[in-house]
Amino acid sequence: MGMGYDVVIIGSGLAGLQCGYILSKEGFKVCILEKSNQLGGCLQTFKRKGSIFDTGMHYIGSMDEGQVLNRFFRYFGLTDKLRLHRMDETGYEIVRFAGKEYKYAMGYDRFVETLAAQFPGEHEALKKYAGKLREISGAVDLYNLRDFTGNNSSYMDYYSHGIDPYLDSITSNPVLKNVLLGTSPLYCGVKDKTPLYIPMIIHSSYIESAYRFVGGGSQISDLLEQFITNNGGTILKKAEVTKFFFNGSMVSEVEINGNERIQGRNFISNIHPKLMLELMDDSPFRPAYRKRIESLEDTYGIFTLYLAMKEKSFRYINNNYYHYDTMDVWDGDNYNPENWPKGYMLHLSPDPKDLQYTDTIIMNTYLKWSEVEKWSGTTIEKRGEQYKAFKQERAEKMLNILERDFPGIRKSVRDYYTSTPLTYRDYTGTTKGSIYGILKDYNNPLKTIIVPRTSVRNLFLTGQNINIHGVIGVTISAILTCGELIGLSYLLEKMRHAN
Repeated sequence: MGMGYDVVIIGSGLAGLQCGYILSKEGFKVCILEKSNQLGGCLQTFKRKGSIFDTGMHYIGSMDEGQVLNRFFRYFGLTDKLRLHRMDETGYEIVRFAGKEYKYAMGYDRFVETLAAQFPGEHEALKKYAGKLREISGAVDLYNLRDFTGNNSSYMDYYSHGIDPYLDSITSNPVLKNVLLGTSPLYCGVKDKTPLYIPMIIHSSYIESAYRFVGGGSQISDLLEQFITNNGGTILKKAEVTKFFFNGSMVSEVEINGNERIQGRNFISNIHPKLMLELMDDSPFRPAYRKRIESLEDTYGIFTLYLAMKEKSFRYINNNYYHYDTMDVWDGDNYNPENWPKGYMLHLSPDPKDLQYTDTIIMNTYLKWSEVEKWSGTTIEKRGEQYKAFKQERAEKMLNILERDFPGIRKSVRDYYTSTPLTYRDYTGTTKGSIYGILKDYNNPLKTIIVPRTSVRNLFLTGQNINIHGVIGVTISAILTCGELIGLSYLLEKMRHAN
């Protein structure tokens, strides 16, 4: 294959596609290798009898004019092409805790006033919380398309403090604390590990504006695929990287599907770092680096129930729900089969043909890997009857809970489908089907922060394990990775002037 490509990108998650877009636009000869038939990683959707289901990307934030994701997406040519539906400003998130509903309103001041109406003595605490959201999102250079100075240490400060102790410092009201932690399934919060930075960055992006996809998040991967191909880039599907080859201290080529080889001058890995190291026999990585990566803990896996609704049978609800059947939000993953699930997260999608009605509903809850581990040697659609029975039993349990909380909903369900951490493992290549990759730990931030540049000179990392997960986190990781190849200041200048 001659000299091959300027850049070979392994994995077509959002960051892999964004790197492909940036570099092909800059004239690099780019090749993206994707093991499955569908691009997009967590952007993947699936279609059943005309209904489209998102597998990972259910809504996005900061898409109003001038806001961060709007500006990023403008550069990628996406802003005006996505079909989105703005969520309820008075309560885009609803946290149901201890028998009551609490709303997260859009806009910092409105957020404070809405919750203060239910917590009259906590106005000061809520103002501090909203102030901290603003402070953290304002401090991150790339979040604001500012040149990355590298000496902005506030970022590390937020990484080395925990969200749990921070909330204890502003309020002694346990209900308010639980309500402010109510969206923790968005980051798989762990009480004594989750850094302040992660929930704050995620919350600040949605509080500015929150939008649902109409017709699925794979709109993003479809558009990026088209743009990359138009820029002369190559995308190979069903091309699973099975091995890395080195020439001295550099990657020379990768093997796909156990036989063909693809050569490149530079390589970007958009797969889980643990998985990447498993594909290297004799890499120049130091044993200490390998050991650190292999010892990292991953976030939880989830069980997902996908509901296809009968046409025009269930009114569309323009909020997300986070429901808890426990007095401690941190307790969600601490269950046994009898008291599972202790809560759930609910996303509804409007019907593309009639936005007044719901087309699909997605219900997520934590599921431990140990519950599905016995089927870990199996592949999709070939896991046997026992596994099917396990999924059906769990699905029925969730449907009963949903009927309890939304009386009458069950008769509107046409069909349902399910997925477990095994499904996520096989579709997105995460260890043990973890939903957000590596678990960050404020007690040892440097151990769990992975940077795009590696000690192998022509190998770079990108994706949800670099920086943080979520659309904005992943986009920032792609920018950081490409900045290593074309210069960060140059790239940010282009982004600031995108129209």
